[in-house]
Amino acid sequence: MSDFDDYALDYEKRMHQTLSFALTSEQYQAEYKSKLIKRYASRSRKISKILDFGCGVGLSVPSLQENFPEAKIFLTDVSEVSLNVVRQKFDAVTVLKAELETDEKFDVIFMSTVLHHITAKDRFKIIEKLKLRLSNDGCIFIVEHNTYNPLTLKIVADCDMDHDAELVSIRDLKRFLTTECSLKVVDSGFCSFFPQPLKALAKIDRVLRRVPLGGQYFLVGAGCRDEALNRSIHCPVLGCFC
Repeated sequence: MSDFDDYALDYEKRMHQTLSFALTSEQYQAEYKSKLIKRYASRSRKISKILDFGCGVGLSVPSLQENFPEAKIFLTDVSEVSLNVVRQKFDAVTVLKAELETDEKFDVIFMSTVLHHITAKDRFKIIEKLKLRLSNDGCIFIVEHNTYNPLTLKIVADCDMDHDAELVSIRDLKRFLTTECSLKVVDSGFCSFFPQPLKALAKIDRVLRRVPLGGQYFLVGAGCRDEALNRSIHCPVLGCFC
């Protein structure tokens, strides 16, 4: 992983510089992804506990709190400096060490552009650890960069925080989650088709979700404990706001 301790104190400034090229902002991206989780969650389960795994400096917190006002928000990251920033900025959240030495079970474990900072050989043990922290009908909600989008590839290549990035395609990640991690991918698609100035068009992302041109993609992985549950949360018209 990148040593995000080196980036934590000016992380938002770095993100602003990176995303300005794509005519978007870190706040907009956070809101976008929270709305996607909300749309998915409203069709599957009551969300009482959310873990943002790889939370950085907590950019997701305001939008998660807005979209899930009744849920308890937990955050963790490998960067202790980042977690200290979170502790100073937010009171109504629970910060956990990256080792996840907790008995808590989560309805949603959210990983937003985190996996590409984890080496391919370490991804299995990370996902296995997260599976142990899922509630009975919980899911791992992953957002990653679309390897088929040339603009996305340029943004990643130009970002110093992504110097160690090992991008993974939606096809390869889906195969990894199902065959190696024994998760059921109950939904997936491409997203982030429109920049912030055209956010009104985000409503049609659901129509474009099979078109491999979005800036990112999402995968929803659930345990195979209950096939009836898996059928109930598979939604072919899932809206895409990431």
